[in-house]
Amino acid sequence: MSSEKLVSPRVAVVYPTPFGEDGIFGGGERYALELARALSRRVPTRLVTFGSHPRTRFEGELEIRTFEAMTYLREERNNPLSFELFGDLRDVDVIHCVSWNTLVTDFSILAARVFGKRVFITDVGGGASLTLSGRLPLARWVDGFLLIAAQGGTQFRAFQEKWSILYAGIDVDRYRPAPEVSRRGVLFVGRLLPHKGINYLVEAVDPGIPLRIVGRPYHEEYLRLLHQLAQGKDVTFVTDASDDDILREYRSAEISVLPSVNTTVYGETTALPELLGFTAMEAMACGTPVLCSDVGALSEVVVDGVTGFLVPPNDPEALRARIRLLLDDPDHAAQLGAAARKRIVERFTWGAVAERCLAAYGKAARR
Repeated sequence: MSSEKLVSPRVAVVYPTPFGEDGIFGGGERYALELARALSRRVPTRLVTFGSHPRTRFEGELEIRTFEAMTYLREERNNPLSFELFGDLRDVDVIHCVSWNTLVTDFSILAARVFGKRVFITDVGGGASLTLSGRLPLARWVDGFLLIAAQGGTQFRAFQEKWSILYAGIDVDRYRPAPEVSRRGVLFVGRLLPHKGINYLVEAVDPGIPLRIVGRPYHEEYLRLLHQLAQGKDVTFVTDASDDDILREYRSAEISVLPSVNTTVYGETTALPELLGFTAMEAMACGTPVLCSDVGALSEVVVDGVTGFLVPPNDPEALRARIRLLLDDPDHAAQLGAAARKRIVERFTWGAVAERCLAAYGKAARR
């Protein structure tokens, strides 16, 4: 292994915000961290991110560097400014940015250009309102666009010859069923934001059916709306769950629901509300059948009628019908859950993602 590492590329995975209490409990933050962890098991890797305090720590073979943000432009957490980034990228071979439409990525592309490094982009959605890429054709200097899903490549269509599909991974040893645990009720896991469509799920659940809504609140008005809709129903909000808590939630739920929408209850639109659907994948790995809106790339993960169900977005009646079907037929739900677990194990592990990543790095080097 050590001799292999000597001839392997040194990789910097770059993302604007860290995952966890010091940053954001979000899918993009988790993707950057898990990708860096998986790569570090194969090649020398560091994760570069930004926060209020500088810090360097090691997690196994992964080095995690957090630089202090001088400021957050336009007060956007995903647009930190730090000149330390530029110098930090001099001693790596590959710069892999897990974002687009941020100044962190813009500066990483420029650093790659100046230092003669290869640079790759994986876009996890979102973005900042002030970027250089909106004004300069920086995408032409990118060596490869490593997409989470085919649905996520719309904005990079001009560079389709540089595409590779990575997908995302789940730790299937950690996220696994617990046969000794009895299952009960309906579960939502994710950030409590309007584009998650949680209001339609609350509307869909009949009184008396337990619904647990697990996630950090990031929108006070929307949280108030959810509490209003939940009145008179058996709805529990858990806003401080740890990773271990969430694992227990997946294992004890009869159904996990991800009801994301393109158009929110407030009329706001999101082209890709779910690039892949991390929480759906985690639930599937735990043998829990999933019920998802047919938006974003969820259809690339969930096989309708085999590992769960896809329903139209913004449709509480469709959600209600499928929830009743699964709760009324636990044997069918168990079959779907087993098929869901099998699909994740076969196609969506971080080891597989890291191998696709390294193959894409090598392909770009040969061009």
